[in-house]
Amino acid sequence: MAGCSTRHDGAGNSDAAAERVLKWVLGGAGILGAAGFLAAAEIALATGPGFLLALAVILISAGAGAILGFFIGFAVNWFDRLFVQNPAEITMAGCVLCAGKNTGYPPFHDNDWTFNLGGSSLAVLGPAGAGLTVDIVRTRGAPGGGPAFTVIDPASGQPAFHCEIGSRIGDYAAVGGAAGSVAGAIAGAAIGAAICVAAGLATFGIGALVCLIIVAAMIAVGAFAGGAVGNSIGAGIGWIADEVQDLDERGEAISAGCIMNFTGRWITDSSHQHNEIHDIASAQLIECNDCVTATGSSSSGLIAAVGIGRHPTGRDP
Repeated sequence: MAGCSTRHDGAGNSDAAAERVLKWVLGGAGILGAAGFLAAAEIALATGPGFLLALAVILISAGAGAILGFFIGFAVNWFDRLFVQNPAEITMAGCVLCAGKNTGYPPFHDNDWTFNLGGSSLAVLGPAGAGLTVDIVRTRGAPGGGPAFTVIDPASGQPAFHCEIGSRIGDYAAVGGAAGSVAGAIAGAAIGAAICVAAGLATFGIGALVCLIIVAAMIAVGAFAGGAVGNSIGAGIGWIADEVQDLDERGEAISAGCIMNFTGRWITDSSHQHNEIHDIASAQLIECNDCVTATGSSSSGLIAAVGIGRHPTGRDP
């Protein structure tokens, strides 16, 4: 099942997260690349095969740093992307324009249940006395959270307010990936050094440069393998946590085409530069009348079902 995406209808950068992680990638590449340069420079073979080997040391070291930077940077961004508003909890009403789960392998998919609330019925219901309007809720950035811009639901083209029920898969995968990458890099360095000692390469000249290449390559391999394994283990733990918390049952209770009220934490998502409810704490079904395209009339049968507290699909939100 595909999740619900959004698109800015004016200013705004939906790829802000990628730019933040890229800084870590470039920073990691720069730090380990510089370390490789200094190590190769000590051997001082400036011409011929020595120069090419030294260049290889620098490039492979930079690659290892980029891999480490990615896993660490992704985790840092993951836990530093959501900024809570004041008031922290709001209630919004509107038509569920889109409902779906962002299913897939992390870090490419976070496995959250995602919804776009919008339509002509979009309104702020609470908290009373907070002076909030739909425009304020959609565009006021949280303290420290950067700018927030309006978005639309791509499928219907209608103004939207994004809402989510968060999966634990993304949390645990981010931690596992970062921890695994660091551990893998350390293990790779140790293995590379052991190979050099066993082969008698850790001496001087060309042999020493070959040794540096081996160590740098093993760090890169270890960082990638450790990050991938840690990410997978974390995702597995997150899946178990989701099952315990009945994530899918809660997400499946919300259907597109229904008018609903969502109550939950109001935040600015700096990774996508928009505001949203994350997580939805409670959902109330008002009626289902295919509100995405309907003129406003609703089926008496559906209204009757809602009136006695039943969801037309058989699931209660």
